[in-house]
Amino acid sequence: MSFFSTWPWQSWAEKSPNDVALRMGKQVWTWKQVSDTVDDYAKGFIAQGVQRDHVIIAPVANSLSLLWVLLASVRVGARFIGLNPHFSDLELRQHIEWLHPDFIWQEEGSSENFNLHLLSLKSGTDVSVAPMTWQPSRPATFTLTSGSTGLPKAVVHNVDNHLASAFGLLTEIVFSRSDQWLLSLPLFHVSGMAIVWRWLLKGATLVMPCGGDLMEELDSVTHASLVPTQLQRFLLHKQMHPNSTNRLKAVLLGGAVIPVTLTQQAEKEGISCWCGYGMTEMASTVTVKRANDSSGVGQPLPLRDLLIQQGQIFVRGDTLSMGYYRNSTIFPLMEETWFPTKDLGEWRNGELFILGRADNMFISGGENIQPEEIERILMSDSSVTQAFVLPVDDWVFGQRPVAVVETTIPLTDGFIDHLSTYICAHLSRFKCPIAYYPLPIGIANSGIKISRQRLQQWLQQISMVE
Repeated sequence: MSFFSTWPWQSWAEKSPNDVALRMGKQVWTWKQVSDTVDDYAKGFIAQGVQRDHVIIAPVANSLSLLWVLLASVRVGARFIGLNPHFSDLELRQHIEWLHPDFIWQEEGSSENFNLHLLSLKSGTDVSVAPMTWQPSRPATFTLTSGSTGLPKAVVHNVDNHLASAFGLLTEIVFSRSDQWLLSLPLFHVSGMAIVWRWLLKGATLVMPCGGDLMEELDSVTHASLVPTQLQRFLLHKQMHPNSTNRLKAVLLGGAVIPVTLTQQAEKEGISCWCGYGMTEMASTVTVKRANDSSGVGQPLPLRDLLIQQGQIFVRGDTLSMGYYRNSTIFPLMEETWFPTKDLGEWRNGELFILGRADNMFISGGENIQPEEIERILMSDSSVTQAFVLPVDDWVFGQRPVAVVETTIPLTDGFIDHLSTYICAHLSRFKCPIAYYPLPIGIANSGIKISRQRLQQWLQQISMVE
């Protein structure tokens, strides 16, 4: 499917040059200004030696400058990789070692360039060479993913993949040119990247946070992509500021188990909540539905196909990644037509239910334990905002489950007794966690999707201390 005949920002600049395309606080940019700025910075990149297929990494948090870097990189035919700004210097050096980037973009004032060409955002008005012509099938972005466990992979998408992803989702969620979507998730994650391409597909307004209070930012937009804890905080903010202006009308939720009580509360505030199933390799959302009292995740969106064989989910479609990038080469995802997700699922009453990850399952006393089943029960307690169940070694049973939880009240012995009683009333005894730990703040703040691998390593460290 062909969505544009030229770069999206140029297309909108021709159709609606004076419409507001971008907003940050009180400052706004029209589509004409966005298009001119991207072209100007693209020429600036060329003047600094950026060429087609060069890899540009940006280990920084979301900002207006980072958005320009992304768009200018795509414009010159380079490959953009956003990296988590919370990486330590050691982690960043490890990623640089296997990604082999040609340029690095960092915020002004950074003194470390990691022996890479340091890229600057500057005008290229003196450059006579035009940036690359419109070729939406060329590799454009690399997004790191590690799934639930394992080493990171750099997933390669082209512009057509991103636009197909946006098109499918927006057949369900109404997002018009008069709407505003907040860039509330990081560009190093596929869910943040997807926001940008929904904006570009529809010619609406993208809102850049000013770095202040996210709750106040949410009051000023119509659409947002959030994790459940962010929505919970926003609803609490609304209760504390009942007279505040609320334009927010649609929220796409992801990143964790979504409590029904949370979405019901949001609906009462006039906010439609959407949930679904997605993955980096499919450029974000695969299935979606309006959140209800069912834990299912809806049906496949247009331009995607989904198949379940022997309990495992397989996917394909126009949004499927071009491959994985390693050793300066793009390798296809698989040899077959369907991509194996390693997620477990089943159809019930016409919608998909996610049962967990095949590689998360462990065995305790000869019994299979799927952590996600236990996590869903824990999350149904209104005081639990996040829950992760992981195995610990046991000399009798081989492995036993423990729970790492984030709660709205202190994790006292009394509350742990309450959780133990609650979960054992719903599950077999062998599935009940033998211990409960509070979610470490450092891991909780490390990204929008918490790594089970990091949690497992943390559990091993504290078990040695105990």
